[in-house]
Amino acid sequence: MNPFFAASAGMFLFRLAETIGSFAKLAIAVIVGGVIVLLILRWLIDALQVNPFGKVVYYLRRPTDDLLAHAHSSRFYYPLRQALKFNPAILIAIVSMAIVGYVSLMLMGNLTMILSDWAICLDAFAVGRMAAGIQYLIGGLLMVVIYVLMAMMTLIFINWISGLFASWSFRAERRLAPLLRFFEFGGTYAGWAFLIMWLSLYLASIIVQNSFF
Repeated sequence: MNPFFAASAGMFLFRLAETIGSFAKLAIAVIVGGVIVLLILRWLIDALQVNPFGKVVYYLRRPTDDLLAHAHSSRFYYPLRQALKFNPAILIAIVSMAIVGYVSLMLMGNLTMILSDWAICLDAFAVGRMAAGIQYLIGGLLMVVIYVLMAMMTLIFINWISGLFASWSFRAERRLAPLLRFFEFGGTYAGWAFLIMWLSLYLASIIVQNSFF
């Protein structure tokens, strides 16, 4: 591998990781914050009994219709309604969007970490540290596999909690089905396959990161 090319590519990946991290945080904050603001405005509109047929009200409510429909079908809806004595749909939607924001930031953090790992790998090859470069390369490939699996699981989780990305979630679930069956131990742990697989991948990412980098 050309040392100059490897060093340049490594520097590019470092800068790309920093740029993606910065823009991702901003984009997620704007999107999630914007949806939460719309949900709060929707609650105020309902509380003040504003005419729902006006154009402004219609366009304020429309972006959150699917989110509220999913909140009404949530398994938490009726227990919360009985406990709180009011319609908790908007509260559920706000909490779900906050969780979506958190897991999205976590996912983007993992992506920037992997880009940084590949930058380290290229730098090692650039300075002639072949053994270290091969070690980093193996670790980088393992981290990519782990990241892809965790990204698909994150899509499924986001869809479950908010109803977003339904088609992507369906495809991800089909691809993960064989692995989820592998982690279905039955007995006391019946139904815990998703959580067990997530924890296993999380621990695997820590082990790979500490062992290869």
